[in-house]
Amino acid sequence: MSYDTVVFDNDGVLTELTPHDVIRDAVRETFREFDVDPSPDAVEALVGDDADGIYRVSDEHDIDPELLWSRREENAARAQQEAIDAGIKGVYEDVDALREFDATRGVVSNNQHATIEYIVETFDLRDLFSVAIGRKPTLDGFRNRKPNPHYLERALSTIEANSALYVGDSNVDVVAARRAGIDVAFLRREHRNGYELQTEPTYEIESLAELPALV
Repeated sequence: MSYDTVVFDNDGVLTELTPHDVIRDAVRETFREFDVDPSPDAVEALVGDDADGIYRVSDEHDIDPELLWSRREENAARAQQEAIDAGIKGVYEDVDALREFDATRGVVSNNQHATIEYIVETFDLRDLFSVAIGRKPTLDGFRNRKPNPHYLERALSTIEANSALYVGDSNVDVVAARRAGIDVAFLRREHRNGYELQTEPTYEIESLAELPALV
């Protein structure tokens, strides 16, 4: 099938995964701003994907959850920028394959929008993408992350896509694409060896170098 638009997840697709300790350190820094010595469970609540955990920790320490989360997001974005600058989080070599086809390209990530903007600028990818979207640094932004198709649908609308393909490396990417009504290519890089898909993708690839033949 021919696609006029290809949209990409970021982490694990365009750039290497952020080490968990980078985010944990950012979370600990956030708690220090509120004079809290967090338990390991409290740290994990702000590292993971559990919205209930965010509210629980906020209530335990009498912190406004929106304020706690906004500080967490700012600190996590800055920590990832520092990891990029230090060479800890880099871009995959096969990203160059994106220049081999003419479809309109975009990025939609569950990472913070500030992080995605920094990646696009730092790795000189701005010319590749018509739109680059990450989540807003709010609890609503957190709730709208994939598998919710909210940000993906926003990107497709901005691009005015007619036939689109989403490229991701996780179950949430596959589900978000299906919910948005578009095809999806699951990228099984080395870190996804043995990873079990809960929803069947349209394609499964091992490298972005396989994309030009699909597009």
